[in-house]
Amino acid sequence: MAAAFAALVSLQNDLCLIYDHPNYTFEEEQINSLWDIVWFLIDFMESYDNSHGARRETAEALEMRIACAAQVAKDVIEAHMVHQIRCGNTQSSRFLLDLHKATQGMDYMRRKASIVSSQSGLLEPSKNSLSSPSTKSTPLLSSSMVGFDDIVLPLLHLLTRGPLSRRVIPIEGMGGIGKTTLAINAFQHPYIVQHFDVCLWATISQEYSIHKILSQLLSCLKRSTSGTVDEMRERLYKSLFGQRYLIVLDDLWNLKAWDDMNVKSLFPDTNNGSRVVVTTRLADVAYDLGDYSVAMSFLDEDNSWLLFCQNAFAEQQGCPPELEETAKKIVSRCKGLPLAIVVIGGHLRKSPTALAYWENVAQSILYSTGNYEQCLNVLSLSYRYLPAHLKPCFLLLGAFPEDEQIYAEDVLKLWIAEGFIQHCDDFSLEEVAADYLWDLHLRNLIIMDWLDYKGDISVFKVHDIVRELCLQTAKKDEFLSVFETSGGITRERRVLINGEVNHETINNLNDLKLLRTLSNVFMTFISESIFQHVNLRYLNVNLVYIPSRIFYYLPSSISFLWNLQILTIFVPNQSIVIAPYGIWEMVQLRQIEVNMICLIDPLGLDEANRMVMRNLYTLFKVENFRLSEEACKRIPNVRRLELSYCDEVSWYYCPRNLGCLSQLQSLALKFDGNSKWREFATNLTFASSLLSLSLIGCGVDWEELTMMVGSLPHLEKLLLRKNSVIGSVWTPVEGKFCHLKSLTINACGDLVCWNADNSHFPVLEQLHLENLCKLIEFPSGIGEIATLEDIVLKFCSASSSISAMRTLVEQEELGNESLQLIVCFRGNVEAVESFKKEVEEEGLTSSTNLSLHFRTSK
Repeated sequence: MAAAFAALVSLQNDLCLIYDHPNYTFEEEQINSLWDIVWFLIDFMESYDNSHGARRETAEALEMRIACAAQVAKDVIEAHMVHQIRCGNTQSSRFLLDLHKATQGMDYMRRKASIVSSQSGLLEPSKNSLSSPSTKSTPLLSSSMVGFDDIVLPLLHLLTRGPLSRRVIPIEGMGGIGKTTLAINAFQHPYIVQHFDVCLWATISQEYSIHKILSQLLSCLKRSTSGTVDEMRERLYKSLFGQRYLIVLDDLWNLKAWDDMNVKSLFPDTNNGSRVVVTTRLADVAYDLGDYSVAMSFLDEDNSWLLFCQNAFAEQQGCPPELEETAKKIVSRCKGLPLAIVVIGGHLRKSPTALAYWENVAQSILYSTGNYEQCLNVLSLSYRYLPAHLKPCFLLLGAFPEDEQIYAEDVLKLWIAEGFIQHCDDFSLEEVAADYLWDLHLRNLIIMDWLDYKGDISVFKVHDIVRELCLQTAKKDEFLSVFETSGGITRERRVLINGEVNHETINNLNDLKLLRTLSNVFMTFISESIFQHVNLRYLNVNLVYIPSRIFYYLPSSISFLWNLQILTIFVPNQSIVIAPYGIWEMVQLRQIEVNMICLIDPLGLDEANRMVMRNLYTLFKVENFRLSEEACKRIPNVRRLELSYCDEVSWYYCPRNLGCLSQLQSLALKFDGNSKWREFATNLTFASSLLSLSLIGCGVDWEELTMMVGSLPHLEKLLLRKNSVIGSVWTPVEGKFCHLKSLTINACGDLVCWNADNSHFPVLEQLHLENLCKLIEFPSGIGEIATLEDIVLKFCSASSSISAMRTLVEQEELGNESLQLIVCFRGNVEAVESFKKEVEEEGLTSSTNLSLHFRTSK
């Protein structure tokens, strides 16, 4: 049960933080006693993760009682913390009595758990049982089309052949059967990409929004998503007119959504073979939309077994003989539903290979009356057998909107703020949380969309059936509340509100003294009422645009949030949040993320002022940060930092102190383009720990850039954006940039000649060049870099684009089949036609590793 483990780990984190409380008045003996009990119960719950049968059922029977006891202890401690901050440094006899009772309740559960352990023979792991983040391996992608080969080809024919009039092609089948996977495979097929001028994707879902659908489609076209719905309709129609387009509308639940879209006003029919693909669970919807539909059916026995083996034994030589009979029994009970097979295979991939365990899994899959219920039943089994530390993390995924992309960073912040992540020696909480997410990926419980440059999950999705499991289980366990408005909230600890917050809503929130998480709050101003919730760990506020407002002031009462770990504020463009001095005293803060924030310079550290923000890892985006010695001492462990400068340059700034941030890994610096910032930039000292650097508008020349950052021993990613570097010639120096893996040069418009070869960037993997209109030639020696995988040229000169294609052909002739090249050329009609002609004359389009796109400018 997720609630039990979450309550225990969260209580453990509370006990760790007690000594940092501004008004510490707890008795150390009682706290130590409670600490030992919590450790024992956490070990107890982890010890039966890999047990099964009667032993597991006996242990599970205690989970609800453990959760209640831990929650009582948490409430007593947190309520007292709130009282101390609001009312002063007092300790009532009532609190001591309540704490004693809570500790006795926890001790009683420890004794019960001890009896179960001794009777069942459960092993008791050590207190440091949490393993370090695991080595990542990639499972079989859940987009595999095992068993659907006979459907893919007919779908491709429907998309590319037949009448030239616009055709709607529905893909119909139950949830989890593979409709979206089939659509993705067609959408990304090289033949389809070449056949259509543009390919667009939008997800509809049950709770749809026309504005959101239009935004998704316009985003695919790189068009503005601002304005009214009618304005967006017109913009989309004009953008598609005359283009042969493929549009996928995923997860349509009813015809009302189709009618509300008014397809004729969105997608022009110019008799050029355009197609619209719609995925839906409902046969009647598919029937009404098109004469040519694709019906998804269940996998047969052979394909079910193949799909299961690919997921359960991806790194082995197939199913071990001793498990085969039981494994086939498990597969048969999935009834040919791909999602169920993939998820149960992912679970067993991470599970013990003992026959008794697999037999217990097979027995646990009960038959249900309907296919949807059967799938939920299989998924619930995977949840039941999740390790204790993953259960609360998994359930919290239900808080995110259906069918939307989920940013991993948002999830990790919530997990950490909620106290779900256990401390692990030598690893930060962020690293441990990222490992938890990867574990869920290996179990096929999330669908990975994007990896970041370090190989961590950046964006992912949750299948709607998996999300339904999260919501059902969370509701049953009273684990999570998600509200469209906040009416009816009573004693919730995790509240996610979608919609604008009014005064009445804020007043309702005031009764939640134990509130820990408050997310997705939309406001027209920063209300001081929110900062009365002194037990908050996570606060996410979105400020609504008001034309006359430029500055938003955080109240001084923000310092009451002594345990706040994540502070995220989104403000309208050009607006600035002014933070009070007290923010420097919030020593539990781990992440500050604001569109633009102004920090008052702190006083020097002395015996009377010893507040250091040792936990602060992320600080975005500070305007005109002085980088004084005092400020840098306050944030010694910051790893991710974004700074913006638009003031007059003067002696006031201390650029050399940046090197004092010895843990810094990711740095973004944005300047307003004033040439006066050049001296500031060249005087910057960078920490040797730096992995990623982004520069905008600093105006240094190429030689200065090389001297500034070329020798950084760990620099892997360098982004040179608009006017960050000036000068027409860049001649790199051998021995610099020795560890650079990713290089982006965007809108450094003076660059004419780049004299680079394979010795200058020896381990480069990705190269992205954009808006380099004067660059004469792509350096062919770059293609000889053994590690290079991807080259992208977007909106560069015709000569550099063609020379890059020549480099690709040369590499292929030398046997280099791994290099990929994407070229996107933009110009007026005459320039585009001239470019196409030259490419065709030289025969540069024959490569299968080349993706070529054109955009005509008006």
